[in-house]
Amino acid sequence: MMSEAELSIMKGRLLEGRRNKAQRGDLLHEPPLGYVRGPDGASQLDPDEQAQRVVRLIFDVFEQQGILHGVLRYLVVHDIRLPIRPHKGANRGQLEWHRPSRMTLQNLLHHPIYAGAYRWGHRKIDPRKQQPGRPQTGRTLIPAASCEVLIKDRFPASISWERFVCIQQRLADNRSIAAA
Repeated sequence: MMSEAELSIMKGRLLEGRRNKAQRGDLLHEPPLGYVRGPDGASQLDPDEQAQRVVRLIFDVFEQQGILHGVLRYLVVHDIRLPIRPHKGANRGQLEWHRPSRMTLQNLLHHPIYAGAYRWGHRKIDPRKQQPGRPQTGRTLIPAASCEVLIKDRFPASISWERFVCIQQRLADNRSIAAA
């Protein structure tokens, strides 16, 4: 039987191990749309050229349209599908083409991997927003520049870091207009 002090020490060591791995840029999860896991375990650009073109098109259309809904509308009108590689199931790792959704596009535009950067610590728990009995609630997103770990030029990039920062600013400006 372990004492609570031993459990607390073990938990602290595990968390510190995760933090050290993240600071090296080695704490990787499933790669997002347009990226695949390479033989060395690192994320790399999807080898399918059409998948890469669709990702670049999304960023180009966002710069033209200026709003997320404009990108979604453009993709739907032009019948452009998103390249998805499932992480589970019978088709795991196989390229599938799915209809675009607002949440998928939002995640894509906010993810710094497209600018070649690795981030960790971008989700913090706000105790004021947490609901009792629901441990996954209260999460807030932190801008990439304010993350606990941010390593630029860690992955192959689809866009430049400066372009990514401009897109984040534009998304933030759109959000403040909608909130007003």
